[in-house]
Amino acid sequence: MNILAIDTSTPVCMLGLKVGDKLFTNSQRVDRTHSKVVLPRILGLLQDASIDKSDIDLIVYGQGPGSFTGLRIGVGVVQGLGFGLGVKAVGVSSMAGIAQTVMRRKQVDHVLVALTARNKEVYFGSYSRQKEIAVVNGSEGVWEASDVPAQSLDLSWSAVGSGWNLIDELTDATGVVPIGIELELEPMVEDFIVLGQQRASEGFSTDAIDAIPEYLREQVATPPKKQS
Repeated sequence: MNILAIDTSTPVCMLGLKVGDKLFTNSQRVDRTHSKVVLPRILGLLQDASIDKSDIDLIVYGQGPGSFTGLRIGVGVVQGLGFGLGVKAVGVSSMAGIAQTVMRRKQVDHVLVALTARNKEVYFGSYSRQKEIAVVNGSEGVWEASDVPAQSLDLSWSAVGSGWNLIDELTDATGVVPIGIELELEPMVEDFIVLGQQRASEGFSTDAIDAIPEYLREQVATPPKKQS
């Protein structure tokens, strides 16, 4: 199976192409220029792998949370390219991709991911490794750092993400002191592909035109107070 992976939810444009057992990657920090580089770099990967775009069997994409503009660009590419080729697409949580990378690199089983949202809000997810796959505990969401869900004190947690700049608030809320914290870690494309293959095997792939981003913020929006 030939799998194309795309994640534009962060300042890094992460691209990869798995052809059989070979992996071709092109990931680089581009800040806000995703729209200018993503398609040329996909074509470059296809040339490196000596295959045609019509040989792609599945597209794995970073679903978010992350940059609103970056997510829209990535999803737009998935929809356009996948629809034109008639291939399926499967979305992967960008935070789960980070957790998967930490688990593989450090051989740890439990990871807390916190990414800066705005003010003192963080995108937060708790993950445990099950059969080599990062599986979310509960649900991902966006919270005030002081309100993130408490975690089991019986487990050893690693922590990753820029949101851990708010370490006092997060440790108080979760109730745990992580065994290690990395503020900056770029997920690896091979980990996104692993998660994508798992989700596809569980029946979560869709027609590419139906690919959607996951902003999370919409799920926890607080309704305005009534005026007295």
